[in-house]
Amino acid sequence: MGFVKLLEEGKYFEIQKRSGRSKTLEHEATSFCGALRPHYNPNMILLLSSPLESRGDVFEFRSEDIIYAEELSSITKPNGVTVERVRLWVKNGSPAMRMEPILVGNDE
Repeated sequence: MGFVKLLEEGKYFEIQKRSGRSKTLEHEATSFCGALRPHYNPNMILLLSSPLESRGDVFEFRSEDIIYAEELSSITKPNGVTVERVRLWVKNGSPAMRMEPILVGNDE
């Protein structure tokens, strides 16, 4: 299965609400916003920063490094498909991967 196909057909994750955000969260973690997608490794998560654009970055995080998650407003594609957005707070100092789409053969 190709990477793009996996992202297009990805399953959506439900986020469980917690009692509230920690007062020290902004010092302990960095936030990332986007749409969640499944990863082939069940201990990892993919986050599409701009799910409606073809040029958006894709972030890869370990599940154990996510300290807190918040639901954001959903957005709707022109064809009527709704995309759920979240804000993930990832522990500072955690390893992560940022991937961006490129056009092969383009020198930019």
